[in-house]
Amino acid sequence: MGDDIARPLRGRRALVTGASRGIGAAIARKLAGQGADIVLAARTVGSIEALAEELGDTGVRALAVPTDMTQRDALRALIDRVGEEFGGLEILVNNAGVLPPASRAENLAWEAWDATLGLNLSAPWFLACRAKELMGRGGVVVNNASTAAYFPSRGLVAYNVSKAAMVMLTRVLALEWAREGVRVVGVAPGKVDTELVAPIVAWTEKHGMPLNPMRRIGTDGEVADLVAFLVSDQAGYLTGVTVPIDGGELLTAGSEPGR
Repeated sequence: MGDDIARPLRGRRALVTGASRGIGAAIARKLAGQGADIVLAARTVGSIEALAEELGDTGVRALAVPTDMTQRDALRALIDRVGEEFGGLEILVNNAGVLPPASRAENLAWEAWDATLGLNLSAPWFLACRAKELMGRGGVVVNNASTAAYFPSRGLVAYNVSKAAMVMLTRVLALEWAREGVRVVGVAPGKVDTELVAPIVAWTEKHGMPLNPMRRIGTDGEVADLVAFLVSDQAGYLTGVTVPIDGGELLTAGSEPGR
């Protein structure tokens, strides 16, 4: 009984993409700490293999699957491997994504547009649909969106569009799959202390703009805590929503000079 309380996800199987660093690695550690067996997917082989070994030492099963999330065949192979090795799935965390270099819309190459939407939107859609086949009648998909889904940013048209579409994808899948017991939820991090967001934080500070009303940067651990709640039984009546975790950034979105 005590172990069930300490490790409420014991016996559940999770796939976390973009798990080599930052938010993805933090989510993997958090879910494993609560007892979930973990499949780690990312391109950086050494990083996910080291993390798999670390998590395995805690008593859960951890499998590293090197995956290029931009390749359809690689995505199919990832899901096939999960089915073969784990026999099923209860949790999918679509965390992998890209923040491309800033470019005005009219200067953005078609290939860059496709690359951003492919990784940030098409891959999560495909993985969610294939993961659902492994979930049977019950499971949770968590999509990592961004506060960029809710307000425009100069130079980030493809990123903004991909994350806004991710919020709608979350809603549509939640609606379609609710009767089958599969919940679909999202998180929308604001400025979090990761390599991906570092250029935005630097630009914000350079121009003397507040990070958010709380005037601090978030941590990947705080996002991981939210994800752990969303996949838990405590959130069992929650689906179709994307939860901002942003220090209040959305409260003032659009009000700062230059936005």
